[in-house]
Amino acid sequence: MLALRSRVFVVEQASPYPDIDGRDPGALHLIARNEAGAIVGCARCLGPDEDGRDGTNPDAPVSFGRLAVDPSQRSTGLGRALVAESLTVLAERWPGRDVVIGAQQHLERFYGSFGFVRDTDPYDDFGIPHIDMRLRR
Repeated sequence: MLALRSRVFVVEQASPYPDIDGRDPGALHLIARNEAGAIVGCARCLGPDEDGRDGTNPDAPVSFGRLAVDPSQRSTGLGRALVAESLTVLAERWPGRDVVIGAQQHLERFYGSFGFVRDTDPYDDFGIPHIDMRLRR
């Protein structure tokens, strides 16, 4: 999973950002494998107690991110399936909570198709324009 994320985010997108941020051990990870068993997609789901949020606050949002799809699997619907499954997992574990994400700006329409709306102006995240988006529950 870490190798895929590194290939996609650091190498392919030429963004030397700190992927290893200490949140992976407490996260729920979705992994997609091909027929040979190789990891070709992943996403990381974070509960309301991650990122310094107050998990005891019933209004604290949840999140997913680090969604990566191997180039060989793009345009197959895998990315859409990972988002849908991430939303399902978050709704089952933490029902009724908003979902917030930091999205690459060029994917605003993609995430918008799931009901996400822009929450911030664009900002630079290690050389890649991002926006925060929110899905209200």
